[in-house]
Amino acid sequence: MGLALITSLALASACAIVEPPLGGPIDKTPPHVVSFKPDSAAVGLAGCQVLRFRFSEKMDRANAISWLSLFPEQEFKKTKWHGATEAEVFLTEPLPADTLIVVELLPGMTDSHRIKDEKSRRYPLATGDSIFSGRVTGQLLMADMALDGAVVELFAVPPDTLEYFQQTLLRRATSDSTGTFRFEWLPVPGGPWLMRAFADTDNNLRLGEKEAQRLLADTLSINSEFSTAAAGTTTLYPWNEPGTLTTESFDLPEWVGGIGAWAMSVSDADTGWVPAPAVQGRQTFGWLDPAEGGRIPNVVPHLNRVVVFVDMDGDSTFSAVPDSVYGLPAAADMDTTAWFLEPWGLVEEINLEPGLEAGFIVPALGDSLVSWIAPPPALPDTLGVAEADSTGLFPEAEGPETESGMEQVLDEGLESE
Repeated sequence: MGLALITSLALASACAIVEPPLGGPIDKTPPHVVSFKPDSAAVGLAGCQVLRFRFSEKMDRANAISWLSLFPEQEFKKTKWHGATEAEVFLTEPLPADTLIVVELLPGMTDSHRIKDEKSRRYPLATGDSIFSGRVTGQLLMADMALDGAVVELFAVPPDTLEYFQQTLLRRATSDSTGTFRFEWLPVPGGPWLMRAFADTDNNLRLGEKEAQRLLADTLSINSEFSTAAAGTTTLYPWNEPGTLTTESFDLPEWVGGIGAWAMSVSDADTGWVPAPAVQGRQTFGWLDPAEGGRIPNVVPHLNRVVVFVDMDGDSTFSAVPDSVYGLPAAADMDTTAWFLEPWGLVEEINLEPGLEAGFIVPALGDSLVSWIAPPPALPDTLGVAEADSTGLFPEAEGPETESGMEQVLDEGLESE
């Protein structure tokens, strides 16, 4: 019995991983790659199907899909670790012929002491005979300060039938402590390209719902005369920073009255706007001038709609007015008054980036009259500060729908508090 126990302990000791003695300094040095095969900038790699990496520390032996990306994208077949410091990554197919490949080591790689490497790294390989020399540089700011660790994505300019983000991501770059980013190893000539930047606050190289983002204003190309293109300086704003909607001059409507407009944020659950008397949100309301256009300030970013109306009764709200305001002939029964909504027009699907401006075109106003059975109840001034929701309606101004879906009857007993 004693001999068996001694033998078991000896075998266990032989299989154990030798660690530094207890009581030594705590290892806080993040791991990093010390070598890789094929080497950086290697060319003529036709048929290559295996990538090898050696790390500075004993690693948490994870699948390569969690710490490695290739551009253009390649499928990983398996990851084979040799001990805890060397990894072989097998590709399902050989690297594509006559192609420059960018190898990207992702942030978050963890060693056996649970220390993470917080930085991403990139290097080129080529199955052709050369490494491209093209470069795009730029700078990112946030609140007038250099934005460190932001991500910039490179896309081809899409056809009219696609949005840019529906296309394959060509490359990624990250900004340094000065806010500077660089795309290296681009073809010459090359482009045109679009770039999207975002503040990668969680350091995962993926755009989060509440991370500041911006599509850079201009497309960029590299021509055969100059191998470097400058993207200039771009300022990002917090994801919820209000913006401004603007319009240029437009045709004067036939109706008499000031022309007002207000914006409404459109949510995922939005079912459309139903025309009805409403109080515009004071923070998202603006007066428009046919000769000079106008602005709607403090608009919630992302998807919006705008309602434009002619304020025929001068009350600064979108409301129902009697037929006499329209100059319509009186009804046969002089005790009966017909009511109509003020002339209005709707602009849908206005995408506003945080902190920026977006334009819209004023539509034709009042091509047809929308009848309203009864006048809306009087609304106190205090409601003027309320914000319209995605329908543009307020409970105090809302009535039950009739079968027509357009005419509404307001409860005679409805009161505003």
